[in-house]
Amino acid sequence: MQAFTPLEAGDPERVGPYRIVGRLGAGGMGRVYLARSPGGRATAVKVVHEELAEDPAFRARFGREVAAARRVTGPFTAPVVDADPDADLPWLATAHVPGVPLGTAVATHGVWPERSLRALGSGLAEALEAIHRVDVVHRDLKPSNVLLAPDGPRVIDFGISVAADDTKLTTTGAVVGSPGYLPPEQLVGRAVGPAGDVFALGALLAYAATGTGAFGGGPAHGVNYRVVHEDPDLTGLPGGLAEVVARCLAKDPLRRPGTLELVEELGRWEEADGTHGTFTRATWLPAPVAADLTALRAAPLPEEAAAAAPADPDLPTVTVGVAPTAVATARLGAPPQRASLAARLRRPALRRRTAVLAAAGTLVTLAVAAALLLPGAFSGSSGGSGAGSTGSPTAAAKQLAVQELWSREQEFNGRPVVADGKVVVEGGDGALHALDADSGDTEWTYDELGGGADLVGVSDGLVVAYDSSGTVHAVDLDSGDRAWSVGAGPHTAPGTDFNLYLRVVVAGGTVYVNAMYDLPEDDERYGTYAVSALDAATGRLNWTRPVEYGLSHALAVEDGVLYGGIREADGSYFHAWDAETGDPLWRYHAGTSRQYAGDLTAITVSDGTVYFGDSRNVLHAVDARRGTGLWTSELDVDTLKEWLEPLVVSGGVVYGGAGSPSSHYDSGVVSAVAADSGKPLRTERTERAPQLHGLLDGSALFSTEAGTLHAVDARTGASAQTRLSTGDPAAAVDGDRVYFDGGDGRLHAGRISLTST
Repeated sequence: MQAFTPLEAGDPERVGPYRIVGRLGAGGMGRVYLARSPGGRATAVKVVHEELAEDPAFRARFGREVAAARRVTGPFTAPVVDADPDADLPWLATAHVPGVPLGTAVATHGVWPERSLRALGSGLAEALEAIHRVDVVHRDLKPSNVLLAPDGPRVIDFGISVAADDTKLTTTGAVVGSPGYLPPEQLVGRAVGPAGDVFALGALLAYAATGTGAFGGGPAHGVNYRVVHEDPDLTGLPGGLAEVVARCLAKDPLRRPGTLELVEELGRWEEADGTHGTFTRATWLPAPVAADLTALRAAPLPEEAAAAAPADPDLPTVTVGVAPTAVATARLGAPPQRASLAARLRRPALRRRTAVLAAAGTLVTLAVAAALLLPGAFSGSSGGSGAGSTGSPTAAAKQLAVQELWSREQEFNGRPVVADGKVVVEGGDGALHALDADSGDTEWTYDELGGGADLVGVSDGLVVAYDSSGTVHAVDLDSGDRAWSVGAGPHTAPGTDFNLYLRVVVAGGTVYVNAMYDLPEDDERYGTYAVSALDAATGRLNWTRPVEYGLSHALAVEDGVLYGGIREADGSYFHAWDAETGDPLWRYHAGTSRQYAGDLTAITVSDGTVYFGDSRNVLHAVDARRGTGLWTSELDVDTLKEWLEPLVVSGGVVYGGAGSPSSHYDSGVVSAVAADSGKPLRTERTERAPQLHGLLDGSALFSTEAGTLHAVDARTGASAQTRLSTGDPAAAVDGDRVYFDGGDGRLHAGRISLTST
């Protein structure tokens, strides 16, 4: 077992006096390398991204925060040992902790017992006390910033994320911090102090105790809304800890306990034999995690920096052999002089779009995914059958390859949309860009969106997007001219302020929105929601339905009916409304009061049945005319998974992907379920959350946020894969063409092929 990965072409050989020998990870601010000091000490060196280095405000604040962080001393922190804020690419070095990230440990081995939770909490509280003692606030405490070691947890990256405030990170609309761990005061723009870190500590304990977030999963804006407006779900926490965690997660920072109070309260943990616990050995950890640490510390560190050999420049394709885990990567065009801002800062939440366009009840971006037509897909014999089967790695009869057609430097956020020979992207500059799908040449740029773009999709020759003011724009796909725009004013009730859209759907000349609104500060409620319909041509409000408790981000239109999810006083409900009038047709009770309506994550309608998935592993089938439940089917997985769009129904089979609602770095699945009964037919496990794309030469295609494109034979289940990117490729597939982020700041176009071995 090792915590580092080999170096790649383009990685530095040295940073300051430190010799780089491996990769440890990456984040929104930079890449982290394993290094050796001149005296041979193992060190973690973080090098900030180039676009941040170009920002004078970031440099100045980075220097101040690093100076403060160097004053932090404590047994449960990884201290800063060196830094150069004035380097061409600013960097800092901390003591290397050969440990397992908390998120990895929970995802791999499951939830923790109370004894380990108390030990974890006391160590983290002591670390925060040391950090706060020198007037530093972490502001980004999350599972990946907690490393587990035999002698206690270690908090890393303290005091550094604050340097990103008031820089390009925030001006481009990114959130500094991680959904579910950011305190409510930070989300509403108020001052954040040490109590904000206590909130994150409570969220970490809830995650380790339950395997999911205290505020559910799904898109970042939905999680953030629940943090501000709703109570945490502490189901599954040991009784003795639930009250402590609840106090840490109080909305009012003044009501949260202090770090010394938490050290005293949690520090009385006991060993398994009942003796008072100490951090002198790994017995504070769950046994499987302790075993991983033993293996990790036994693994030798790399002796020399050995960058990955560059691919053969004459190799035209990205090819996988028979074994699906053996990946050969080809050169995908010359890298730009500097990586784009969007490529460096893109967050997983941006991948799973918060707005989806529907026309005649079908998502335009699902047109290709609807090619999953074979009834036997994911249910063949030679690849294994039944839920949980992953196929035979040696049974692959084909090689998967992507031959590059073109690439161009292009900052973009989210997934491209391909329609009528054009690739439309939401640029990092806040504009919409249309590129010729065959050549990559820019056809037009639409820069009239105020406050940045949020691309919805393409329908009837119109590109639809909205901006931060709530105005929805429709742009002619051929010319780039605006066809119409609809503002948020008509659906914003008096006494409220428009906040954001949870979902936008356009169908039949009507704009349907799930929206969230702010209330006056003196209002006892935190906020409110509404489902509304507006005439696209005139902007006139056709109808609106206020929602008191909570509103799902899932929304779909089919045959004159609008479908969506609402949280009510006694639980979560799936609703059907007349799309023209807004009159309620029926509602289906989807879950208890413990289940958030926002957890309804994917909807599709087929042959008189509505299928929708939630973030608690469950797929539902409901009669579209009467609203009566037909069946439910639960994924055969150990942790919570969120059903992802698209859901595709064909040949009597429902196909869908699912990923973790609490972490985009956890594994996912692609599942096939019998449409008439809900019987699981097959589950193909993936290294990260999957995105279905379609069927090519008898194999289903999907990509994952780990950067790979997969092909699964619909008859045998045999699989092949190839790497598209160093990160989430945000791939869009159109026939045998794929358009994706190569992880190098460029938009790539390639031709997919499957060839017999």
